[in-house]
Amino acid sequence: MFGTIQKTAIFIFILLLAFPLQAQEDAQNDFKKNAFKITFLSFITGSAKLTYERVTFPGQSAEFTAGIIGVGFDKFQVNPSGGLIRAGYKFNLLQPQGSALSGLYVKPEYAWSFFDYDSKDGTRTHSSMQTIMGCIGYQQEIKRLILDFYVGTGAGWGEPSEMRYQHGFIERYGWLTLTFSIKAVVTF
Repeated sequence: MFGTIQKTAIFIFILLLAFPLQAQEDAQNDFKKNAFKITFLSFITGSAKLTYERVTFPGQSAEFTAGIIGVGFDKFQVNPSGGLIRAGYKFNLLQPQGSALSGLYVKPEYAWSFFDYDSKDGTRTHSSMQTIMGCIGYQQEIKRLILDFYVGTGAGWGEPSEMRYQHGFIERYGWLTLTFSIKAVVTF
């Protein structure tokens, strides 16, 4: 498992840094190119998530999320502990003039959630699920604040939890995954 985390982190790092930000074109405008996001709903469902987004090309950006499972309100009362990662690439469909981060977008995304929890039979159980999802969302920039809303669905695989909640997506029928989020963002 540790080798997979390292490989994923290296892939995301290369993805975020591999594309130039077209410095000459950017010098002519004041677009913000980076954003840190906090997923507000995650705290009330037992995890803390921080997302970094970086504009890679006009109308496109890469996004990486890391989270700690077991922080916040434990709504299922199962004492979870673990982590999660997500990586996605946004394609803006409708982008307003004057903002590199605002607009309607589609986002293919990979997510991996891994954690231990107290099962119904009283034993400590491990869950590890991965998914590939397609998301659609809208992001609005208001000065240095961005609000980001999205929903998505996809196909997952792995060891689901008894609750079917993977702290980043919901698993149904052993393979169908669903997600939605509301994030607040500070840009720079």
